[in-house]
Amino acid sequence: MTDYAHQIQRLRELGPRYSGNDAHHTLIEDVASELSALGYTVERDTHTFERWDIADSGSALKIGQKDITVSSAWPYSGETGPQGATAPLTLVTGLPKNWTAAAGKIAVIDVHNLDVPSKLVFDTWSDDLPFETVANPVIGSEFAGTDLTKAREAGVVGVIAIWSGLADDAARGQYLPFTRDYQGIPALWVPESERDTVLSAAERGDTATLTLDATKTPGASMDTLWAVSAGSGPNADEAVLVVTHSDGGNAVEENGHLGLLALARDAATTAHNRTIVFVYTAGHLRIPAVTQHGQATTAWLDAHRELWSPDTEGPTAVAGLAIEHLGAKHFGINPASGHYEPDGTLEPEILYATTSELAELTRATWSGVTIDSSTPLKPGALVHLGEGEPLYDQRIPAVALVTGPLYLLAELEGDLVDIDALTRQIDSFRRLLTHFAGPAESSSFGTVKLPTKEDKALAGAQVLHFVEAQR
Repeated sequence: MTDYAHQIQRLRELGPRYSGNDAHHTLIEDVASELSALGYTVERDTHTFERWDIADSGSALKIGQKDITVSSAWPYSGETGPQGATAPLTLVTGLPKNWTAAAGKIAVIDVHNLDVPSKLVFDTWSDDLPFETVANPVIGSEFAGTDLTKAREAGVVGVIAIWSGLADDAARGQYLPFTRDYQGIPALWVPESERDTVLSAAERGDTATLTLDATKTPGASMDTLWAVSAGSGPNADEAVLVVTHSDGGNAVEENGHLGLLALARDAATTAHNRTIVFVYTAGHLRIPAVTQHGQATTAWLDAHRELWSPDTEGPTAVAGLAIEHLGAKHFGINPASGHYEPDGTLEPEILYATTSELAELTRATWSGVTIDSSTPLKPGALVHLGEGEPLYDQRIPAVALVTGPLYLLAELEGDLVDIDALTRQIDSFRRLLTHFAGPAESSSFGTVKLPTKEDKALAGAQVLHFVEAQR
C-alpha cells in the first residue's frame, strides 16, 4: 500500500471530520506534526464558536404511527430534544416561500437535485465546457430557498425537506446545506422514496413527530494552520499561496492535505525563488463561524495581509493553488445490486484557472482524471466553487481543483479515492508550483478580471429563469 493509500485509509478510520469535532482536531494535529517534522514553524489561528452535534440515532420522523426514513439531519438547523416536536404537516411551495401559512405546523418542502446547465455555473477559456450539465445536491440545497430563519420567525415548528431527483443511497448522510448560520428550527431530510407518502400526508394535514436530538457546545474551537517556506531568489518578496481545508465528511472531502504536505515536503528540501505560504484552513463546513463573506480562507487572508497583500511590507502574492477533492471516483446505482457504488470511472474534474495565461499553462502541464490532458474552467459570474474563491476575490492568479461528486458532502464510507488519479493530480500541482515559485516573471501569470455588476445581474437572471422553469 502506497503512502497516499495509507493516508486515505487514515481518513476513513477517523470518520467524519466536522468542524471542531474530535476527528477534525486529530487530523489538524496530524498535519501540524508532519509540517513540524519537516522543519516548519507551524502557526495557528484559533476560531472559537458554538458547535452543533447530533446525537447517535438522534433523528427520526413519524407520521401518525408510520416511521419515515430520514436521509440526514439538517446541520445547524435546530433541536427538539429526545421527545421530538409534534404538529400537523403542511406543504410550503414557491420562491419566496410563504412560511406564515405554516405557523404552528411542520412545513414540508420539495428540494430538487437540479441538473443545471454548466454555463450557468462555469465560464470557459475555450469554445466548449468539458461537461454539459452539473448536478450536485449542494446546488439544489442552495437554490431551493432553504434559509430557515424566516420559517422560525413565522412560528413554524419544524421543516421536512424531501429530496427529488436524487437516489436514496446518494441522499443518505448529506451534510447540507453547510453555509448557513444556526437556524434555530429543527429540520430533517427525507429520501425520494418517501416523497409520495410525505406529500400526501402534508396535503391532508396529518400529524407528525419530528425528532432532532442535537446539542450545542459553546466555546468549541478549531485551528487554521499555516507555515512559510522562505524564498531564496531575487523574487523572495513575492509569494505563492497553497491552500486546502481540513474539515470534511468522507475521504474525498477533504483529502487536499495530501497535496499540501507533498508540496511542503518538496519546498523543505529544494531551494525556490519565491516564498511559499501553506495554508490549512479550518471552517469550510462552518463558514459563518470564521467569516461573514466568502469561503473560509477569507478569514486567513483578512488576518494575515502581511503575507500576501501589496499594501503591506511583507511579500506580495503573485499566484496560488487550491487543492481539494483529489482522486474522486464516480459513483452510480448498480442495476444488479441496487446499491450506490463506484462504477469504474472517475468523476469529471472541476479545475479552475483564473487567468487565460494560467489556463494555457494548465493545459500544458496537467494530468489527472484524463492522463496528459485538461480543460481548465473560468469562474462563472456568480460563483467560484471551493477555497480558491478567496484568492480569486483578491485577484491572485490561481489554479484550483474542486471536483464535485454527488457524495461530496455525504457521510459515505468505502473506496472513494483512485490513488493513481490522486497521484497524477498532486504531481500536476507540483509542476505548477515549481513554475510559480521559480524564475518565471509574475506578469506571465496574467491578471485576474472579476465579473462586473452587469455580468452578475445577467447571470443571476439566467439562473432564476432556469430555476423557475423547473417548477
